[in-house]
Amino acid sequence: MYMIADKQQTDERAILVTDHVAEAGRKIFLQQLRRMKGQEVGSRTGEDIESVHKMRVAVRRMRSLLRLVDDYYSGKSIAETERGLRDIARALGAIRDLDVLILDLQDFSAPLPPDARQQAEALVSRFDRRRAKRRRRLNAYFDSRGYRRTLRQLESFAKLKRKHRRRLRRPYDPHELRHVLPLLLHQRLASVRAYDTVLPAADDEHLHALRVECKRLRYAIEFFAPVLGSSAERCLALIRSLQDTLGRIHDIAVFVSRLQRLDKLPPAQAHLVEEYIERRNSELVELRVTFYAQRARFKTRAVQRDFSDALLVLR
Repeated sequence: MYMIADKQQTDERAILVTDHVAEAGRKIFLQQLRRMKGQEVGSRTGEDIESVHKMRVAVRRMRSLLRLVDDYYSGKSIAETERGLRDIARALGAIRDLDVLILDLQDFSAPLPPDARQQAEALVSRFDRRRAKRRRRLNAYFDSRGYRRTLRQLESFAKLKRKHRRRLRRPYDPHELRHVLPLLLHQRLASVRAYDTVLPAADDEHLHALRVECKRLRYAIEFFAPVLGSSAERCLALIRSLQDTLGRIHDIAVFVSRLQRLDKLPPAQAHLVEEYIERRNSELVELRVTFYAQRARFKTRAVQRDFSDALLVLR
């Protein structure tokens, strides 16, 4: 969690409402970069699958941050930084998708009879071999010159306070966090609310895109929570719930698609896959009901007032 700095506080990582947006972004980026690097060892070994997840989340947060505040940096520095983060995200995503699928298959098979569990274990082993292959590729990427070069570029972006900042045309152009943040957060909120035009007839693709926008809104509020009012946390709780529900809907769509592409399955495994897909399709019905209830609550005046009240402290 970031800290709110007062006049006595000297920690250079603390976010100030009078910070240039680019400087506030640099502080947040630096913390997320440290979190990402802290998970590299665990991501290499695979002993704790959460390491890949946490590393990937840190990368996603940095990419989301850059999209939010890119107008306040030079275009070249943003493009280079984004490229490096994209490469890391791809390397991690290949493993994380399999981690989640394997966990879901294990949860599904746990209460099944022994014979069915045995078939599920054989299916899991098939995916586990793929995961091992992709981990070798991930480790090769971590050992590459390209990854080391990317780390140096990310560290440079995070530590140089003024080099990457876009010049102001006029000294009174809005650039302090207290003046700009309300607009940035309302733009993120607008990107979420815009999906009202395609709901409730949205397909899985639209729901996934909405999930991404919910995630970006969540990250934006979390980044700057230390300088926002306390009502921000009530908004965050509901946004997280929306994101979790949409995330599960997306995961199931990915799982089902991946399993349907499997070929040459023994009859017993094919039957197991059919049962799994049937169960998950039933879950999807319930998840959609949950999502629309959450969405209705998110649109209430009380929640929108909480969002607005959180911005009133920016003076």
